Amino acid sequence: MKTLFLSSKTILSALIGMFVSLTITGKTNNSILGSEMKTFKAVYEGEFDLILPENNQNEKLPVYIVLPGGVGAKKYPNFKKDFIIPGIRNKQGIIFSPKISWKRPDERALEQIVIDFVNAARSSYPIDDKKIILIGYSNGALQSIKLVKDNDHLFSVLIVVASNFKVLDKIKTPIYVVHGTKDRYFSIKKAYKNVNVAKDLGCNITFVVAEGKNDYGAAQYVDELQESIMQIENNIWSQNVEYTDQGL
Repeated sequence: MKTLFLSSKTILSALIGMFVSLTITGKTNNSILGSEMKTFKAVYEGEFDLILPENNQNEKLPVYIVLPGGVGAKKYPNFKKDFIIPGIRNKQGIIFSPKISWKRPDERALEQIVIDFVNAARSSYPIDDKKIILIGYSNGALQSIKLVKDNDHLFSVLIVVASNFKVLDKIKTPIYVVHGTKDRYFSIKKAYKNVNVAKDLGCNITFVVAEGKNDYGAAQYVDELQESIMQIENNIWSQNVEYTDQGL
């Protein structure tokens, strides 16, 4: 007789999914579910970066999930300082980045931590399900295309930045593509081609051309990221809040 041992992460996914099913018409019973984020943090300790707004007065919060691609653990702090903080932090949302995305990840493990986080966040914070935005930079954009394709109901918008992204099938999730005209690895001509292919498939895709920008780091794309988010959110969140960085 074989004994089946389930990992703590597998058990967490099942429990979070079961608890979130108790949410009715988008309103969470926090007395039952409020501890789910604590459980998530315990199981995935040291495996993600999380920034939360303090003293939030908004009824609901947007969620920004950032996949930086292969920046690596050593370079991630600079990526965060130069791209995430100036590009997203003043948007009054929850910012989450799984460490597994900082290298070339196991796709299933990446999907699991993202879905587990979203479910835990739903049970613990007043998030807006219509404003869960996935942002992929470089190789992280390739990860994000796969993630959206397999979870087309989960994200409200996908933003891909500086990447040789390819969409092979129609994706219902709206896509914003940010690409530099001076990118040496993935030409702007190729980006236009990929955008047109996605449009022909029926995707809702917007191309944000970053004039003069190249492949020398994410910091130069902050303006285009802000522009894309501003279009997506329509300036719904305008109140200034302070943030508590939950650390690496």
